[in-house]
Amino acid sequence: MSSSSSRSTANSPLTMLQKQFEQDRVIATFDEALSSWSSASPAFADITCHQDLVAVLATRDYPRHDEVLRALLTRAAEPGGAVAAEIVVNAMLPAVPGIVGRVVHAVRVAAGGVGVRRGVTGGGVSAAEDSRDIQASVIGHLWEQSRCYPLRRRNHVAANLVRETQRAAQRDFGVDHGQAAADVVSMDDDEVHRPLAAVPPEMDASEELLGLLSWAVSEERLDEHSATILTTRYFGEPVGRDGVATDRQIGTVLRLSQPTITRHRQRALEQLTAAAAEFPGGDLPWAG
Repeated sequence: MSSSSSRSTANSPLTMLQKQFEQDRVIATFDEALSSWSSASPAFADITCHQDLVAVLATRDYPRHDEVLRALLTRAAEPGGAVAAEIVVNAMLPAVPGIVGRVVHAVRVAAGGVGVRRGVTGGGVSAAEDSRDIQASVIGHLWEQSRCYPLRRRNHVAANLVRETQRAAQRDFGVDHGQAAADVVSMDDDEVHRPLAAVPPEMDASEELLGLLSWAVSEERLDEHSATILTTRYFGEPVGRDGVATDRQIGTVLRLSQPTITRHRQRALEQLTAAAAEFPGGDLPWAG
């Protein structure tokens, strides 16, 4: 990775917020709050510290995710609910790069600047420049959604937070979510999810991923079918709970079976891995 790219990522709004939430004093505040709530609310019965929360969200017990997140959001909506909101935002940070990537893509589509041969990121503005502004917008709207989530929506809480955050960020950049090319479809009926705490590390480098995809397509290091699969997975619609499309969802879009998409996606990642070795922006730690 180039030094300028590294500086851009290190100073990005997402990275700075992640570092803030990793501070010992912040974790101690989370621990104190969760310990207090565990004795007052059945939803937190087995959660007495932040690490317990991480463990719960690392499971595939999605009804339990909904129960815990909704309980946190209920507290976040109350006066003095800032700590609960911070805990929700921290839990949802792994989904931010995926949201950012899709908003970038939606903005380019709305502007008419996207095409396979013109590059994934479209017409001429750097992915990093777009991504920093959009990251800030996405994170801001995630805070807002954490404080004013409609508590009547008890199911698929994380997916709903992702969807509403993305829609709000798209509006900031002049994209009407009703536009067919940029619409965010409902995720409530998606049966295939990954745990919130198990989001793949490649999405930590969404800015570099956008640049690599664009370069690989322009240099014909990635065939059109592979580019379509990866673009749909990371920056297309629909999306799963963790902010990227599942193989089943990609198969529905492309009218191919899930096993076929899985094989083709693996081949596409192999192509992208090979391309990453020669990418001027540097290699990506997730490619492999």
